[in-house]
Amino acid sequence: MRARNTSICLGFAALAVVLMVGVPTRPALAQIKMPDVLILGDSLAVGTMPYLGGMLTDRNITWDAVNGRTTPQGIHALRVDLREVQPQAVVVSLGTNDGSDPRRFTRRLRRVLSDLSPSTCVIWTTIVRPRRKGEYRALNRALRAEAAHDRRLVVINWDHAVRRGTVNLRDGLHADAEGYRYRSFKIAQAVHAGCAAV
Repeated sequence: MRARNTSICLGFAALAVVLMVGVPTRPALAQIKMPDVLILGDSLAVGTMPYLGGMLTDRNITWDAVNGRTTPQGIHALRVDLREVQPQAVVVSLGTNDGSDPRRFTRRLRRVLSDLSPSTCVIWTTIVRPRRKGEYRALNRALRAEAAHDRRLVVINWDHAVRRGTVNLRDGLHADAEGYRYRSFKIAQAVHAGCAAV
C-alpha cells in the first residue's frame, strides 16, 4: 500500500513538471508585445472612445482626440505623439473642421502620410458635416484619390453609411450611440485587416 502511494506521488510530480514546462510563466506572457494603434482626431474620434477600446483589446491604443481639432492641429499633435509611440496603424478623424479647398486638404493629408513610416497603415474616415460648416464632398474625393495611389491609406466610407441611413447624425455631424458603435466597428475591422481593403 505504501509503495502504491509513492508511485502515485511520483506520477503526480512528473505530471506537474510536464504542465509547468508546457505553460508559459507570467513574465513570458508579459513579454508578448501587442501592436500599437494611435487614434488621432477631433470630436468624432472622441465619440468612439466608449466602444473602440473594447473592439481592439489585442492592441495597445494611444488616444489623442480633441473636440474641434483641425487637420493642421492634428499634424502638430501627430509629430508630438511620434516621439513616444511607433504605431502599426494610425486612425484619423480629421477634416471636419477644415475649410472646403480640396487642394489644401490634399497637401495636409500628404503631410500626415509623409510623417509616418512606409509600413504604417493609415485609416481615415470620410467627412460629413452640416452645410453651415462648408462643402465637404470635394474633401472626400481628395481622400479617395490619395488612397487610390497610396496603399497605406484605407478610407472608411462614413459618408456612404450616413447616406444609406445606416447611422443617424443627431446634429448633422455627431452620431448617436449606435452610430458611434458602427463607426468603431468599421475602424476595428480596418485595423485588424491592416492595409487591405475593407
